[in-house]
Amino acid sequence: MAKYTWSETFHSLEGEGLYAGFSTVYARFSLCNFQCKGFNNPEKLDTTSIDVLGFDPKDYNDIYSIPLITRGCDSIYSWDPKFAHMWKTGDENDVIDELFKILPNNSFILPSGKRVIWSITGGEPTLRAKFLPTLFHHPRMADCNHILIETNCAVPLKGDFIDEISKWLQVDPSRRWTWSNSPKLSVSGEAWDEAIVPSVALMQQTLKDRHPTQVDQYFKFVCGPDDSDFDEVARAMSEYHSAGISKDVDIYVMPVACQESDQKAIAAAVAMQCIHRGYIHCHRIHLEIFGNAPGT
Repeated sequence: MAKYTWSETFHSLEGEGLYAGFSTVYARFSLCNFQCKGFNNPEKLDTTSIDVLGFDPKDYNDIYSIPLITRGCDSIYSWDPKFAHMWKTGDENDVIDELFKILPNNSFILPSGKRVIWSITGGEPTLRAKFLPTLFHHPRMADCNHILIETNCAVPLKGDFIDEISKWLQVDPSRRWTWSNSPKLSVSGEAWDEAIVPSVALMQQTLKDRHPTQVDQYFKFVCGPDDSDFDEVARAMSEYHSAGISKDVDIYVMPVACQESDQKAIAAAVAMQCIHRGYIHCHRIHLEIFGNAPGT
């Protein structure tokens, strides 16, 4: 049996990108290759420190009672070791048990006949690529026909992982796989050469080449309203395109925000940049509807 560590499972709606608004069940796995301390942090403070967090994770037993994160990575609770006592560990059956407990009627099939999307998120879920096939090939997941993996597109992918996804897609032509890529720009605080890795996107594209009607791939950037942020989107996409990524790929831009008030403050300016530059504006609808607490 495979072993997993995860911070939460929850049922909500997809808040960003191509499938925004769709019923989605999430498994948020622990650990990440980045920290993204730069978001909403112009003073460049250490967003992992208790002083900046504004609370001590040791004082809380679960992530659903912690205060809202206002600086840096808004899912810090999924990778910072200070939150590790809140994480869960188990095998594939434990993960799947948790998913089915929160699915309507314990099923991926909704009353309308549509299916719940399964979002594999983090942290950075591709760090566990070796073990993910054990989950999506599991007999209890047979009715899951759409997997969306939320990734920073910076962890190298092996051909074996792509082969396993391909096998899963071949079982049923109605199955879909979505690469939801959120590469990190300078505003995140991460180094450019570590965050923008076209070879990872190219490996994703090999799956789309095999299954062109079943695989989605898009890019989703977090930006402020400044020209410099949008210039970096153009620079990043130029690198992806030069490496061989299709120029038809969708490019979303969403406002840098931990809370809805942050989003409202710059949404119009970000939207105007998208209008003028030809990107898809991506309003983070879960912030507006639910706030940004864990479980949403």
